[in-house]
Amino acid sequence: MMIDMHHHLIYGIDDGARSFESTVKMLREAVANDVEAIITTPHITPGQVPFPYEDYAAHLEETRAWMEKEDIQIRLYTGSEILYTQHTPRLLREGRVPTLANTQYALVEFSPDDSFDYILRSVESIASAGYVPVVAHVERYDSIKKPAQLSQLRRSCNALIQVNAGTVVRKHKFFRERYLHKIFSEGLVDFVSTDSHDLPGRSNKLKAACEKLTEEYGEDLARALTHDNAERILLESSR
Repeated sequence: MMIDMHHHLIYGIDDGARSFESTVKMLREAVANDVEAIITTPHITPGQVPFPYEDYAAHLEETRAWMEKEDIQIRLYTGSEILYTQHTPRLLREGRVPTLANTQYALVEFSPDDSFDYILRSVESIASAGYVPVVAHVERYDSIKKPAQLSQLRRSCNALIQVNAGTVVRKHKFFRERYLHKIFSEGLVDFVSTDSHDLPGRSNKLKAACEKLTEEYGEDLARALTHDNAERILLESSR
């Protein structure tokens, strides 16, 4: 069984599930991928775009009620994927930004063309606010091309690193494959999650990713990346 800590499951909040029917479809995909728990992570842009807290809570409860009726045994947790802004550290401290499963872990993303210095300073500011930064889909950032940069993020502010399952299973050009191999084999990745959206090419590929990770790096690492590391977050959770 696996834990998905980055998933745009809840409908009507962002560019993830577009309707309740979409949420249902994504849940059935999760069941087929042996997922036992999902942290729901709608996009949030702190201080710039109002986040629909009431809609999020209502749609989450609607989803949980349907799951109970259908006997779908997946645990759902609150969260968000934070597009970093200058307001992020303050609003985190004020409790106005959903963290991963109501813990001190904060999933943060950046624009693909943000500089490494900007990403590093931003991640450090989240750590200085008392949170553990989890850098979302690190493979997307044009400025992060070297394993040493991930080492610096981890060393300077104890950042954790997430890679998308679709990236693991997709074929890449030689230099891209070599980079991905190095960051996995050197232990620079903490989570492999789906980043599922109700869009072509953004579906749930967690099971296939786990199988490929097992084949290339062994069962222990595959389980850590798709279950055990995320479970440590949930053990601190109040949901």
